[in-house]
Amino acid sequence: MTPTTGTPPTTPPRPGGSRSRRDTRGILWFLTLAFLGAWIPWALVGLSGHSMDDPVIQLATAAFVPALAAIVVRRWITREGFTDAGNRLRLRQSWPYYLLAVMLPMVVLVLAVVLAVATGAATVSVGAGEILFLLAAPLVIVVAAPIFWGEEFGWTAYLRDRLVPGRPVATTFATGVVWGIWHWPLPWVGYFGGGLSPTAALVSMVLWIPLSVLLEFLIGWLWMRSGSVWPPAMMHAGSNLVVAMGIGYVLTQSGVDDTEAGAMTLSTLLMCAAMLPVVLVIIGTHRMRTPRPPVPPVAVRDSGAPSTLGS
Repeated sequence: MTPTTGTPPTTPPRPGGSRSRRDTRGILWFLTLAFLGAWIPWALVGLSGHSMDDPVIQLATAAFVPALAAIVVRRWITREGFTDAGNRLRLRQSWPYYLLAVMLPMVVLVLAVVLAVATGAATVSVGAGEILFLLAAPLVIVVAAPIFWGEEFGWTAYLRDRLVPGRPVATTFATGVVWGIWHWPLPWVGYFGGGLSPTAALVSMVLWIPLSVLLEFLIGWLWMRSGSVWPPAMMHAGSNLVVAMGIGYVLTQSGVDDTEAGAMTLSTLLMCAAMLPVVLVIIGTHRMRTPRPPVPPVAVRDSGAPSTLGS
């Protein structure tokens, strides 16, 4: 399943998996900026009577906060620059992973639909609209990738390689947990629409952890193999706009709980169940442990970090 074309660069693992003081300082600053930079605007949205189910409000509040936090940390806090930031496309070396970033969401969606039908949780409804949705999915993934770069440039291209250095499985898991917790205020400020009960909001908070962890394994694998932040951004776009929306679009819930909260829970469980076998294959075949040659160190000038944004 894993093409071998191209060997991407990355930040070399620290000896013995240790983390430098610079990275520790950078992580603390990044998490502070990423969490406060999102949670404060989300709280203001809720207090003002607006709802986070509005795509415009989503974009205006926190869609790019993790990327901005990473830029601030790289440029002004640690002054390490952007040599390992992965902003270059690297299409010639990494095109197989771009293809996988488009195809994996389709695979996950198909697995989720099969699971839903096999367990009797839902029935399939396929018409002209659903077929058009599936045909347009690859284009949607590509077009939406710049929006999801706003998260992946922070969580994956910055935090993931520094959180538990030298241990790709552990650092991916930890990044997924942090990323999931970052989303916790959303059920309380209308992300799933109005009328979500406190119990349903708490359930969604709990489910956001395994969902984020499993998705981060797919995203992190694409990042490790491609050396570019763009396949991860495409995978994230596909998860939100193809898998999550596709489940709601092509499935009709068969259970007794046909409320919005019930649909949200079913969709999340199906996504987790569909991603799990793919993640197990990646971990079981040691794809997360493939070594990559280090990026040459970049000298930090007294006046600040290098000015180029990307590698």
